[in-house]
Parts: sequence; structure tokens; C-alpha cells
Amino acid sequence: MRVPLSWLKDYVDISLSPEELAHTLTMAGLEVEGIEYIGATWGDKIITAQIDHLEKVEGSDHLNYTKINTGSEQINVICGAPNIKLGDKVPLALPGAQVGDITISETRKFGYVSQGMLCSPSELGMGNDHSGIYILEPATELGQPLVNLLGEVVFDFSIKAHRGDLSSIIGIAREVAALTKQPLRIPQPHVQEQGTPTKELVRVTVEDSELCPRYTARVISNVQVAPSPNWMAQRLLAAGMRPINNVVDITNYVLLEFGQPLHGFDYDLVPEHHVIVRRAHEGEVLTTLDDVKRKLSPSMLLITDINGPTAIAGVMGGAVSEISAKTTSVLLEAANFKAGNVRRTSTLLGLRTDASTHFEKGLDPELTLAGANRAAQLLAELAGGNVHPGIVDHYPQPAQARMLDFSVEDVEWYTSMKVTQSEAIDALTALHFTVVASEDGKSMQVTVPTYRSDVKESADLVEEVIRLIGYDRIPSTIPDGPLPALSQDRWFEREQEVRSLAVGAGLNEIITYTLTSRTRMAKVLAQVDGASATALLQVSGRSVAQTQATLAASNVVTDSADFDIRSIPAVTLVNPLSSDMDVMRLTLLSNLLETVQENSKHNKAGLRFFELGRRYLPGEDKQQLPEERRTIGVALCGPAENTWLPELSHAADFYDLKGVIETLLEGLKITHYRFASTQHPTFHPGRTALVELGQEDAAGEINYIPVGVIGEVHPLVQQRYDLPYRAYLAELDLEQIYAVIPTQIAYQPISRHQELTRDLALVVDQKIPAQTIQEQIARHGGELLRSVTLFDVYTGDPIPAGKKNLTYTLVYQATNRTLKDTEANELQERIIRLLHEDFGAVLR
Repeated sequence: MRVPLSWLKDYVDISLSPEELAHTLTMAGLEVEGIEYIGATWGDKIITAQIDHLEKVEGSDHLNYTKINTGSEQINVICGAPNIKLGDKVPLALPGAQVGDITISETRKFGYVSQGMLCSPSELGMGNDHSGIYILEPATELGQPLVNLLGEVVFDFSIKAHRGDLSSIIGIAREVAALTKQPLRIPQPHVQEQGTPTKELVRVTVEDSELCPRYTARVISNVQVAPSPNWMAQRLLAAGMRPINNVVDITNYVLLEFGQPLHGFDYDLVPEHHVIVRRAHEGEVLTTLDDVKRKLSPSMLLITDINGPTAIAGVMGGAVSEISAKTTSVLLEAANFKAGNVRRTSTLLGLRTDASTHFEKGLDPELTLAGANRAAQLLAELAGGNVHPGIVDHYPQPAQARMLDFSVEDVEWYTSMKVTQSEAIDALTALHFTVVASEDGKSMQVTVPTYRSDVKESADLVEEVIRLIGYDRIPSTIPDGPLPALSQDRWFEREQEVRSLAVGAGLNEIITYTLTSRTRMAKVLAQVDGASATALLQVSGRSVAQTQATLAASNVVTDSADFDIRSIPAVTLVNPLSSDMDVMRLTLLSNLLETVQENSKHNKAGLRFFELGRRYLPGEDKQQLPEERRTIGVALCGPAENTWLPELSHAADFYDLKGVIETLLEGLKITHYRFASTQHPTFHPGRTALVELGQEDAAGEINYIPVGVIGEVHPLVQQRYDLPYRAYLAELDLEQIYAVIPTQIAYQPISRHQELTRDLALVVDQKIPAQTIQEQIARHGGELLRSVTLFDVYTGDPIPAGKKNLTYTLVYQATNRTLKDTEANELQERIIRLLHEDFGAVLR
């Protein structure tokens, strides 16, 4: 929130410098994010001046040639702003002036010499309005430095969500007065009323008092819509608001001053002058002031007339009865709406306004009457309005001030700070709390103002006392008492272990949002259809049957040609932050590819990423909580680094990724694993593998289960992400990986006896996986076979068509003796014979 210092001084005397004031407020919990000095760079080069001559520039459709009177001389300026006229007082930037990033100099345009520039509010740093030149008051003295007239110091505050009382300049002034021990001056609106009573002019019906605890209405007639006076426009600009006209500006002014949102309706455009506050009906629509047609839902509160909606309560008005230049009578609304409902409505509509921002923080219902009267006073003074007597006030349950018991001993209990009762009373009284001390002097009863809804218990009063006295008085103490029992988080330790192994394999960790969208996830599928969508659900740990049950529950037709991405089952947020983050992710692959895509724009080397995170799989029943699966994702793309060394400069390939996974599994002491050929809609056909882990059963058999998938990204997906190289991805379920890790690791001493090495070249059917042959060799080799390594695969002459040659190295070794050649040969022949029986393998 932007607060001009000159405006703040209307309510409290301030002798501190801006920097000292900012430090004082920040140390008391009211954070000042920055201080802006409007006019700090103007110096004497931007001055006040007057337009004495104005004519169109020949050959241009928008430029004007002007002669500008500075009070001491007359200079020529070319200007294209549409709002200037003869006699206007304007800001003039002379040659050498710094306006934003531009240094003004004398120029020539269309044969005319331009000796300066007339400035708009945005060019002066007074807001975002660049539609026209800033017009000064007619009585402005010519030739004076503009900084003397419009220079301002503006504080930028960060207001916390629970402090709705600080969402106004008076709220800030209340804090300043309490901290600097100065009196607070709050404007007391004085309204001269005349004419027909308001109750005879307007009728208010509130159907939902829970969402609208208070609704007030006033009527002001004979209003003359015109530009606001410069002092008000200047304050609004400094506070970050664009002046529009006196009626709208007054409502914005009171919003900033008191913190009470207001809305003005054209009284003559409200049918039967009947205002109805109710929930929206199903299917209702409203065109708001920003000319957007918005679909409403029954959870939203509306301001309506007998014909339909006219405003979204607490968010934005409608175009039906908006204030215009023809408006002569104003129906002024000052209401209090439930904070949670306004926040939810604003989020659902994707519409955040100054009014909704204030209501979301929770406003005091007692503020509505003060805000309505202050606006009525200003409408009478600045718009010539006639304020009608009385006010329609729907307030069935007036807010009651909260009363709390409090003791100074509480301060010491919570903070170890010792304060006297008088210090506590002075601090609370300065904040306008009412304090009644007990006769024994040990306790007190505190009445909390209705605008401090955040103060609910004694601990809150402790905070108020210590922040007024000063947090720096809290002593440094050593905690007293027993230490809490040490808690162990197994998954924290496990993820740290995996993280260490991944970093050791040359990967860089990334952390991405768990929120995503169905469109972003479907982007990793080469073919987006129902059958492919199962790949987003059918992860390790979830069976095919479970996946099909979830798809069926979500009414996903897997064989439909016209597949709707919205039917992908996912955990959907009720109030998403944006349409791009409306579901919980089913996969880490899309986030990994997005990270590779973004980083490849800056450097095509070193794209080696991993992420440890969770995936959220919806249950078969919508009432079930989602299944959260701990997962690791890996992405490789391009060379490891930019280097002249050939071994480091080659682009990543499938075997680099396979090596990373092997490093991870072996680091976790997993001995039985394999890579099985598979198909996946994200990956290149024939360059994809399931990662399967084996676990030995009671009979000594190894049973393998899939725990993830690795492979080269499909060319269509690579093209979709505009990647400079082929990319390789892996996604593994950590929970299943840790389910097969042995709880105890058994080590064997290294044998002192000599190894015997034999090569085995086999010709087998091309469809038989080399991994399957290797597993059978290891099984048939028994205890004497120490290792089996595939080192060559060959197809072509003289190998018959449909066949391939696999060459393995077998290492034999005994732990208690030196093996004889005959023993190794017998084992070798036995393996060859059994492989022939199992697979039809023949020795080459």
C-alpha cells in the first residue's frame, strides 16, 4: 500500500525523517518495503509554465506547436497530448532535465524547434496515466520548480493479511501516533442534510446477513460530475490510483483514507430504487465495469435490483448503473461483506480489485457509517451535491467490542521481558484499547476496539505491548526445561541418501511446483488420447486394474478419437491460483522437460537434472484421499559441459541415463535389477525400458516388479518443447525401490584364489532380450560363477537373418581353492547345453 507522507501528516504530527519513520514502523511490525521520493530528480529543470499559443502542426495528425510562458521567457514546444488547451498551466521539462530514462534536449520536428517537453503524470513518476499532460491549478505561479508544488515522499507498506485495520492511511496514522506518542486527528464528517429523507428514496433488502453483516445507503442529489480538484488528484496519483471524475475519485479517496470500500450507483438507473443483496442464481451473468461478461455461481454474493445483478459484492460494480457524465443523483453504498466469501469470489472470477483486497483482510462493520458520511461530505463540498437526511442502515447484529483478561506477568511468561503495569497500560492505551486495572494491581481487563479483529486472546495483547515498547528489549535467554524427544524421519534420511547419489552422478537438483494443469501434463504425450493418458496414472505401485478403475470412475473413454484433456483424472483444486495450476501433478516428467526447455535457452550444456517429489494419484472413489507417491525424476539433454575434450562434449544418450540409474540402484545396495523393453507414449519406440527390481522369494526364485520407466523422449515431444538435442527421461517410484532394499547388508571376503575367465559367443533369436540370457547364465552357473558381462552384440553376415550374436565374459572363482580348468570347462558346457534347451542358443 502506497502512503504519501503529506497525506499522513493530516492526521498526526511527524517530526522524524522519512528514513527514521520507516525504521520505527518496521521495527514495530509494520513493514516499509520502500520509500519513493517523487520529484527527487526534477531539480530546477522541471518548472511550472503556461500555454500561451496553440496550433496544429502541418503534416501531422496529432502534434501541436505551442508557445510556453515560463514567467521569464517564452519557448517553443512540440506536443502530441490531446488534452491541452490554451491557457493551461502545465509542467515543463527544460533541456537538460531528466525525465525517467530520457534527458531532454532541443530537437527539430516538421520544421519546428522544440525546446522542452510537457509532462504527463507517468513521466513525472506520479502514476501510470500517460494519456495526457498533467494540468496544474489555474492559480499556479509560473516559473517555480515543480518539486515545490508536487514533490512528495511515498511509503510503500506491506500489509499482512490479518491486519485489515492498517489498510488505510488513518490506520497507518494510528500506528504512527502510538509509536511517536503524538495525538491522532481523525476527520469527523459533518454533513448538512436537506430534502426528502433517504428512507423514502431507497429501499434495501438483505437476504443473506451472514455474508453481508451490514449494508448502508445514502442518497446525494444535484451532483455535478466533473474533474476532481488538483489536491485530490495529486494524492490519488501518489497513492497509485488514476483520477477519473470527482464522484469516483471521492469513493477512492475515502477507501484510501478510512479503508472503507464504497460504490456509487446512478440513482436514476436503479429500478424502483430498490437494492437487493442476495446470492447469485445458477447461470446468472453480469457485465462488470471492465466490460467483461462474467458467469456467476450461487456461492457469490451480489448487489441486485428487481431486474437482476448490478454489482459483485465486495469485488466490482456492473455497467448497468455505473456513474457517468450524465449522473445527477448518486446512491452511495457503504457495506461490510464477509472476508472469506469475497476472497473466494475474487479467486473464482480471477478478478482482484482494490475493494476486494480490503475486504479480504476483514474490515470493521463500524467503519461503514463513517465512510458513508465522509464520502457524503466530500460529494457536497466538491460535487455540489445535496445530501438527503438520514441513512438506510441494515445492521441486525452490531459488532461487540471484545473484552480480555490480561496480566503483565503474561509478558514475562511469553518473552522473558519484564514490564511494569504502567508501561503495559500506556502501550495499550496508545493503541486506543480501553484498560481497567484491578485493585491489586496484578491484572487488568482490556476492551479491544472492533477494528482490531486480530486481537483474540492474552497472547495477542502481549504482542501489542512488546512491539510498542520495542522488540529490542526482549532479553537473550537459554530455553529452560527438558529437550523434546528426538524424532526420526525415515523418508527424510532416505531422500538425503538418494539426493547424495544423484548429485554424485553429476545431476543438479531442481524443485518445481506440485501444481500444474492437465494440458501441461498431456504435453509430454506424443499422442494425446485416452489410451495414452493411462501412462500418467499407471506408475509403479499402481496396478493396471487400479488404473482402469480410476479411468472408469472418471468416465474416460480410452478408445475415443475425440479425447477431451479435461477428462484426465487428477486431483483438482476448488480455488486454483490460475488455470495453469489447477490440478496436482500425476507425473514429474512435464516439469522436468519444462526445466530443460527453459535452461536450454541460456546454455545447451550441463542440462543434467533430477527432482525428488511427490505425485498425486486420485482414488477410485472421489471421496478417497489422493495417493501420494514419492518419486525421483531424471532428465538429460545435450553435452555434460562445453569443453574441447571429446569424452565430455558428446551429447547425452540412452546409456548415459541407464548408467545414472545403475549408479543409483547400486548405491542403494540393490543387486537384482534389469531393464526390460516396453512402450510408452512419452518415449521413442524401441528406445524405452522398464526398470524392474528383483526380490528373492522363499524358494530362491527372483521375482521382478516394475518400479519406473526410462527412455529417449519421443521426437514429437522433443519438437513440442523445442529442445536443441535429444532428451532422455526417467521416473522411478522411490517407495517401491525402498521396499526391496535389504534391511541387512552381508559382505563376503575377497577370494585369494585365482579367477578363470571364459568368453561365450551365442547365436540366438533376435527377439530374445540379452538380459534374459544373462540371467539364465547366472542361474545355471551357480556359486562358482562370479560375474557375467555382455560385451558385444552383432547382427549381419555370417549371422543368419532373424538371429543375433551375443558375446559374454564369464568369470569363475572359488573362495576356498583354486579352480581347475576342467571344472570351469564343465560349467561352461553345462551352461551352453541348458541355454540351448531354454532358448535354442547355439555356440558360434
